Amino acid sequence: MKNLGSAELFTIPKEENNIKRNLLDRYIIKDMNEWDNLNADLIITDPPFGIEFSGKNGNYNRNAENVVDGYIEWRVEEYDNKINQLLNVIHKNLNSNGQALIFSGWNNSHIIHRNIKEFRDLILRGKLYWVYNFAPVCRKKPSHNVYEIYWVTKGESWTYNKRCSTHHCENGEPNLCTLIFKRDYKINMPKYPTRLPFDLLRCLLEHFSNENGLIFDPLAGSGMLGIVGYVTNRNFILGDLNENGKLVYEHLIDFYMKNTSLFEELKLGFW
Repeated sequence: MKNLGSAELFTIPKEENNIKRNLLDRYIIKDMNEWDNLNADLIITDPPFGIEFSGKNGNYNRNAENVVDGYIEWRVEEYDNKINQLLNVIHKNLNSNGQALIFSGWNNSHIIHRNIKEFRDLILRGKLYWVYNFAPVCRKKPSHNVYEIYWVTKGESWTYNKRCSTHHCENGEPNLCTLIFKRDYKINMPKYPTRLPFDLLRCLLEHFSNENGLIFDPLAGSGMLGIVGYVTNRNFILGDLNENGKLVYEHLIDFYMKNTSLFEELKLGFW
C-alpha cells in the first residue's frame, strides 16, 4: 500500500466505476492510537459518548434492526484517559498549522474541556454549538438538542474561510457561534449508532479547510466525512475499529451515487 500521507493516494479518478473503490480504500480499519504523522490539515471527530449508548435504544426514532453491531462505547471510568489519548492522536497527526474540531454531547463535555486545557501542545480557540432535531420520539412537542464543538489548533496559524455554500451562510451572516442543521435521517438503510449530517460537515469543511487539503477522522463511524470530503474536493483518511462502520459507509456511497451523476451534481451545485 502507498504511504497514507502521500498526495498521489488521494487523486480520485474521474471514471465513475472507480470512484466507489477509491472512496472505500480511504476507510482503514485501525485503532486510533496506531495513526502517526499523517500531516493532516484538519481533523474532525465525534468520539463515543461515555454514557452506555448503543444506538439501539427503543425510544429512538429508528428501526433498531438496521443499526449495525460493533460500536465500541467508552466506559465512564475510562473516558478521561480515552479523551487524552484522542488529543495525543490529534496532535501527532496534524501538521504545524493544523486544527481540529471535536464534537461532544453535554454529558462529558467538562471532561473534554478540562483535558484540552491541560494538554500542553494544543490550543483551545473556541467552541461552536450545533443545534439539531432530537432523535427520540417526542409526541407532545418538537425536541432539540445541542452538541458542543471544540475548536483547537496546533500552532498560531490556521485556515478559516469566511463563507460556505450551505444555508448557514447563504441566508445570512456567517455566524459560527450557533450552527442549525437538521439530522438527515436515511430510511431503511444500515445505520451506525451515530452519524453527522451532510450539510453540517460541508459547512465545517468549507469554513475550516481548503480544497485539496487533507482531512482526517480517527473515529470515522459511518464515514460521512469521506462522502462530504470527496464532494467538496478535499483529500481524506478515515479510520475506525469497527468493520461494520465501513459497511455503513459503503451503503452511504451507494445512496449518494444512486443517480449516476449525483456526486458531480452536488459539486456543481455548491458554486
